Amino acid sequence: MTIRVDSIAPKHQDGVIRLAQISDPHLFANKHTGFLGINPWRSLSAVVDQLHQAEGLDMLLATGDISQDHSATAYLHFAEAVGPLGLPTYALPGNHDAPELMIRALSQTPVKYGRRVLAGNWQILMLDSTVLGLPAGHLALDELRWLHAVLESAPLCPTLVALHHHPKPTECAWLDQHGLDNGAEFLSLLCRYPQVKGVIWGHVHQSMDMMHEHIRLLAVPSTSIQFLPKNDGFALDRAQPGYRLLNLHPDGTLETQVKRVPGADFQPDPSATGY
Repeated sequence: MTIRVDSIAPKHQDGVIRLAQISDPHLFANKHTGFLGINPWRSLSAVVDQLHQAEGLDMLLATGDISQDHSATAYLHFAEAVGPLGLPTYALPGNHDAPELMIRALSQTPVKYGRRVLAGNWQILMLDSTVLGLPAGHLALDELRWLHAVLESAPLCPTLVALHHHPKPTECAWLDQHGLDNGAEFLSLLCRYPQVKGVIWGHVHQSMDMMHEHIRLLAVPSTSIQFLPKNDGFALDRAQPGYRLLNLHPDGTLETQVKRVPGADFQPDPSATGY
């Protein structure tokens, strides 16, 4: 299968690609449906309102769990929410998504089901870590072969890799059962390539920032509910919906920060024991 390669030129003369990452909106066909005490349409809209204030963004990337109810309408709602930003927007699937339906629904919108984007001096590679019917993730052999081939073909191109599932433990026992089951193999492959500067993911509904050899590993908060960090059992955090901003410099330097919606408008159901 031939994979389309898109190109994005930086807006500013410094050559920096300014990327916003969002994840896990868990939208429903009905915009009024709640999700463990939070309305996910409203919380996503609040994040988008914040992104309107971010100066000079070049692109937006959503790292999965766009829909909670496997409806085409939920994907159309997502495109409606992010459309006013006017940014090249890419999305990859999470374990709550229906990838084939997602592809069909987003094909009717400007949002792209992306795989590879050449952004300034960088390349951004988007992987599908979903396994039908399972919350945990796995990178199939074809995905790893494609990743290997692209990295071999562009040894001088600083690279950011995006997927849904976490390749490293979160210190949340309940959540780490549902991570990337071949995460060690994935990271071992990436560590062979010095041009790989970072890996970003969603799924964990919390911020993470660590190093694995030369690679920055980054998780993003959800635009909906937040999971309480370092808690063995399922628990929700009262932290507000958030997103990540990344500056990808032409020399391969990566700068990043997490932002959250101000205030305390979005409070989860404290009695929730799972979803």
